Amino acid sequence: MAGLDLSTQLDWNNRMNVADQLYKSALLYKDNIAARCDDETMTYAQLDEQSNRLANALLANGLHQGDRVATWIENSIRCIEIDFALAKAGLVRVSLNPKLTPREAAYIFQDSDAKCIIYGASFDQAIIESTQETPLVQIKIRAKETSPTDLEGSHNYESFLNSAESHAPGIIVDGEDIYCFFYTSGTTGKPKGVMLSHRSILQTSFNLLMELGPIAANEKILLMQPLSHGAGFFVLPQYMKGGCCIIMRHFDPVQLIDLAIKYQVEVIKLIPTMLQRILLLPDAKKIKLPHLRYMIYGASPMPNEPLKSAIEIFGPNKLVQIYGQSECPVTLTILPSEEHIANPPFPQRLLSAGRPWAPVEMRIVDDHMKDVEKGGIGELALKGPHMMSGYWKRDDLTQETIQNGWLKTKDMGRIDEHGFVYLLGRKDEMIISGGYNIAPREVEDILYQFPGVEQAAVIGEADLEWGQAVVAYVVMNKAHLGHAKNLMDFGRQELGFKKPKRIYIVVELPKNAAGKIQKIALKPSMALEQIGQ
Repeated sequence: MAGLDLSTQLDWNNRMNVADQLYKSALLYKDNIAARCDDETMTYAQLDEQSNRLANALLANGLHQGDRVATWIENSIRCIEIDFALAKAGLVRVSLNPKLTPREAAYIFQDSDAKCIIYGASFDQAIIESTQETPLVQIKIRAKETSPTDLEGSHNYESFLNSAESHAPGIIVDGEDIYCFFYTSGTTGKPKGVMLSHRSILQTSFNLLMELGPIAANEKILLMQPLSHGAGFFVLPQYMKGGCCIIMRHFDPVQLIDLAIKYQVEVIKLIPTMLQRILLLPDAKKIKLPHLRYMIYGASPMPNEPLKSAIEIFGPNKLVQIYGQSECPVTLTILPSEEHIANPPFPQRLLSAGRPWAPVEMRIVDDHMKDVEKGGIGELALKGPHMMSGYWKRDDLTQETIQNGWLKTKDMGRIDEHGFVYLLGRKDEMIISGGYNIAPREVEDILYQFPGVEQAAVIGEADLEWGQAVVAYVVMNKAHLGHAKNLMDFGRQELGFKKPKRIYIVVELPKNAAGKIQKIALKPSMALEQIGQ
């Protein structure tokens, strides 16, 4: 019997690309509502036509397959329209977080060698400031948003789009062609351009479909994080199944609940700080969302007490935690809904990041990429079909990060006997005090158990006796501020030698544009109150 000829199958894998999925969905679900934002809606057929027009217009104006196109725009249906157009044209999307400063944007424009910038009118002044030294930028396209006027030097978005034909551009895209640059948060040093291929984006979508749906056409997901970043990964799986993305321009807890009720939303994607703001609503305990299947949270730890409150309000088997990073997006581990119940048999699992996603292999390794003993602490290393292609212009860093096919995450953690992953902080944040390694996340998880703690960040401060001392910066709920002095005793009782030597009570913790806590910016001068010496 002759052996199987896999050449056709392998070629099909290489040809898998986002554009093909878009064309299929437009054919299958053409009359379905694909996206909704405020009073605007767009069907699959309309979105297909609009994105075709934009793709053709970009190519007709001198851009070529593989060129980088930067996008800087607030949440709207335009975000999806632009994203799909770039995929069809074989152009590389370089998304900018709406919260970036002009200086940060200028760095990304320059580093990515962007030839085109598509932006919203709310960034008019920022564009003027950030493009003074970007000689490669040939085209600027401006979406008017609520502005009544055009801006000299930029194409009007609608006019530019409508100047082209609505047929498919016919660009052949390979699965390993780069789909987007995803610039890291840059908590230390300059942001790096993570290159994600069409293969990576599709596999991320398949992972999400496998665990979270949508299950059927016309299901709705409510998105309020920037579509340029975390929320954007949830658009394609929704589109592949005929679902609808309901887009919030900005997060507002009251509006979120109103939209979820009005449109009978099945899935909500948010981050822990947003969920905590919902829980602080005066009538939070009266919230009823009978159609809700999942409320997905991730990107940062969820404090224990608010998590219990969320389970009580939204019901058991509703919450889902996910963990990913720019280099291997969104779907590394998942703590599924069945673990989110009142009085769970294994309560410590709520402190974990869950288990690896089915296609993901994960190890805990030492500095030499050797496996640590079972249950031991080390760096998470992983393999997965949605791994990045590398860092833009940084072959040296790519080789340092990906070794023998394993991606080093720089996240410290451990894996228990049941396969649950516990994150303990970034490798460069580990505290060495008196010769002992102390993981900030271990201390933060305990502090979050104290009533009234909304946010906590633990770092090491220089100490003459111990080398480094454990200190904590804590945001307290106003109703519990009077009890903050008891936090030190609580830490001493629960943490032993790992307890904080000092606790700084602050109004808020500094965050970057992606919403991640900037520990490098923590200073004692921020404190409203200091507990301990």
